[in-house]
Amino acid sequence: MSDNPDSTLKAYQPRFRQIDTGGSDPTVDCVWFHHAGGGSNTLAHRVRQSVDRIAAAGLPDIRLLTPVTPLREDAIDERFDGELHTLADQYAAILQQDFGIGRLPFVVLGHSFGSVLAYEVTRRLIDAGHSPARLVVMSFPAPDRLTHQTELHTLDDRSLMQQVDELFGGVPPEILDNDETWSHFVPGLRSDLGLLERYRPDLDAAALPVPVTAMVGTDDRAVSLADVQRWDLFTEPPVRLQTLPGDHFFPLQRIAEVFTAAAWDLPEPR
Repeated sequence: MSDNPDSTLKAYQPRFRQIDTGGSDPTVDCVWFHHAGGGSNTLAHRVRQSVDRIAAAGLPDIRLLTPVTPLREDAIDERFDGELHTLADQYAAILQQDFGIGRLPFVVLGHSFGSVLAYEVTRRLIDAGHSPARLVVMSFPAPDRLTHQTELHTLDDRSLMQQVDELFGGVPPEILDNDETWSHFVPGLRSDLGLLERYRPDLDAAALPVPVTAMVGTDDRAVSLADVQRWDLFTEPPVRLQTLPGDHFFPLQRIAEVFTAAAWDLPEPR
């Protein structure tokens, strides 16, 4: 974010949105942290497009939770001035207090930047006595591979958009080529990238005592299989590696396959 945020913005109130996945009686919770600049509306749209494929996968009924993040959607007038560790504290507390996380079997998923939040929130839930059945990290290197040669969140709007598209791809032309749309898209993206680029993982933290599935797209220009394989250093059970066709944003194009990777061995509904 800018060093001089608009004084009319309110303090961010962390919250989650529940997205309908087509099931009638959820028996599994999935918590999805989305990519930088992403939002719950995009995830909800992709899930609606995938309802039939989700049903055909034969999975337990899923309650899908995802955060409504600062400076977009109904938090468009809210900014977050803290650090990622603080946000992870707040998200973990809300999942326990407002959604009773841990009462049902649950998994935590992170896509790109969201993988860091998923990892940190998972650590906090485990510390509170609520262990997920699995952590799924997608399109993102292990924390010890994070490098920020250029601090993207400090660039001007045009340079930021061009750099993000060059590094990761996936910026729609109607956004990349239209300055007027940037005012709606860039603030949330800049906020997320600032959180990520200021983030410093605790590399001495205990390994997670839960299975981790690390996924990467076959055509991802930013993240390699070797990058995601290093998640093995952060978990006690061996990491389960999986590739799927697609680029950095393959999770949004393959929702049913992602849910299958996350919940394939969880209890079937009675």
